[in-house]
Amino acid sequence: RGLDAHVDVHFDGRKAPIESVVGLLGLGAGEQATIELVGRGAQAQQAVDAVAQELLREAHGEVEEKPARTLSPAPQAVVRNAGAPLEPNTLAGVCAAPGIAVGTLVRLDDADLTPPEQASGTPASESRQLDQALKAVDAELDVTVRNASARGAVGEAGIFAVHRVLLEDPTLIDAARDLISLGKSAGFAWRATIRAQIDTLSKLDDALLAERAADLRDIEKRVLRALGHTNGAARALPDEAVLAAEEFTPSDLSSLDRARVTALVMARGGATSHAAIIARQLGIPALVAVGDALYAIPDGTQVVVDASAGRLEHAPTALDVERARHERERLAGVREANRQTAGEAAATADGRAIEVAANIATLDDANTAVDNGADAVGLLRTELMFIHRQSAPTIVEHQQSYQSIVDALQGRTAIIRTLDVGADKEVDYLTLPPEPNPALGLRGIRLAQVRPDLLDDQLQGLLAVKPFGAVRILLPMVTDAGELVRLRKRIDEFARAMGRIEPIEVGVMIEVPSAALLADQLAQHADFLSIGTNDLTQYTLAMDRCQADLAAQADGLHPAVLRLIDIAVRGADKHGKWVGVCGALGGDPLAVPILVGLGVTELSVDPVSVPGIKARVRRLDYPLCRQRAQDLLTLDSAQAVRAASREIWPLD
Repeated sequence: RGLDAHVDVHFDGRKAPIESVVGLLGLGAGEQATIELVGRGAQAQQAVDAVAQELLREAHGEVEEKPARTLSPAPQAVVRNAGAPLEPNTLAGVCAAPGIAVGTLVRLDDADLTPPEQASGTPASESRQLDQALKAVDAELDVTVRNASARGAVGEAGIFAVHRVLLEDPTLIDAARDLISLGKSAGFAWRATIRAQIDTLSKLDDALLAERAADLRDIEKRVLRALGHTNGAARALPDEAVLAAEEFTPSDLSSLDRARVTALVMARGGATSHAAIIARQLGIPALVAVGDALYAIPDGTQVVVDASAGRLEHAPTALDVERARHERERLAGVREANRQTAGEAAATADGRAIEVAANIATLDDANTAVDNGADAVGLLRTELMFIHRQSAPTIVEHQQSYQSIVDALQGRTAIIRTLDVGADKEVDYLTLPPEPNPALGLRGIRLAQVRPDLLDDQLQGLLAVKPFGAVRILLPMVTDAGELVRLRKRIDEFARAMGRIEPIEVGVMIEVPSAALLADQLAQHADFLSIGTNDLTQYTLAMDRCQADLAAQADGLHPAVLRLIDIAVRGADKHGKWVGVCGALGGDPLAVPILVGLGVTELSVDPVSVPGIKARVRRLDYPLCRQRAQDLLTLDSAQAVRAASREIWPLD
């Protein structure tokens, strides 16, 4: 910017302008790929040097003068393409948002979003229409981002912020104008341009690019609507509509008549997609990765969606429908009853206290946690608080952000995890060096190896939060006691420099097998241990937790994972330290009795799950849990453990 030059990135016989996100993605340059920077204009060399140095600065690696190295983002969920029948009239999928629903299948497609190919006006008038539509959509997205940010919905705001960037991409706009100049309508030109880019991305073997293709589909629809076209998302819906589509976009969901929509079903997509995130926030049951068999179900068919079980029943019997409605109403009554007692402490029937805390990422989450009766915050994911910034937060910004959350908790303590990025989590202000396997690379505290300043600033911000006893520090991806000792020393140095006399509790996340096996050594230096079952499961079973195809198999109730949890608790007990669980397993009703039986004394779950987990704990008998949990360690599969748990401790 500001230079009289234009820079193109060349890779594998193709090129893209440096300012085009879509063009760069379309190159398909992955990790360790060699690219060439080519400049044109009076200040071409200066521009090329500036781009190369920026890559070098962000990557903290080596860059050749020509060619240079490029970076590839971490992989995202891989789409599952299967529709295996469980029984007649039943399809299997992956749960994206839990719940059960009965309703009429309403198929949403893009048939009525197909604009006329030939323009009705001059190229100049069609270009003006496109410009006006782009401006209108940008303004709409700006409002959406601001509203989401004001609610503390960081993830939702980030999704639509990405869409604003794509909307102004010169590759898209220039290609659409070229088609308009050939006599095509503005709508046709925009749709054809987007579809061409989606086709390019779909041919690249990169799951993250597939995610960007979904974003392109989203802005395609928004602009076409702004041009006067409509689609099924805006049409009148029947009561209890179960919406079905190949894959929903965030804008599809933002325009829904939520009073009429009872569930979402997608043929494609994954549980980590943007649509899945928003569905969970809206509280709408959602099933993804159902597969092509979804297309065979006629529009208007009555269906039962049991998202929690990953099942879609089409053409159910009257008895099936009655049972599903009864179950939905019963569960709603149970949830309301649980909310009435959510503010009370949780203890087993024989008096063993279990703290039920909340996993949060925003101020809005903190308020929700308080409203749902959380005893504390068991995990504050700080990387999500600053994920879409262009610069790293300062010490003061760290302190102010954490202080606002502590104030909102009204005296409850907060366990605040230091920055945990890498693999499936990226932040805009930090580009990590290329890694063959990011999930096994610079994650968690390992980030301090290349950017110690980020951890130092965060630690100082944390130490400044008041009152001093309100905050505990949690260190992610620790593998042995040596790492912990070095970090505790650093924390103590900052505390002394700040004049703080009061000690601060420091805990360790148990999320790699080595940490679980060495828990007795870690507990000598830590004040508590917190088990991150999501990562512990994927590292123990060697299954990527972001891959939808493996979603059903990557189960934290696998005996191998449970044995590691048992080892970790026993190791902590040797030194009188408590152990909590902050992963998804803590909010799994079938896992709760087992975790309690293994000696876990804190469960940190999604804020809305707090009332139900507290109620679950109150119905347990600790001696029975302890005895049967040890028995379950001898089983040979997660399925066997789940079946046994359901039999011993029936669900509501």
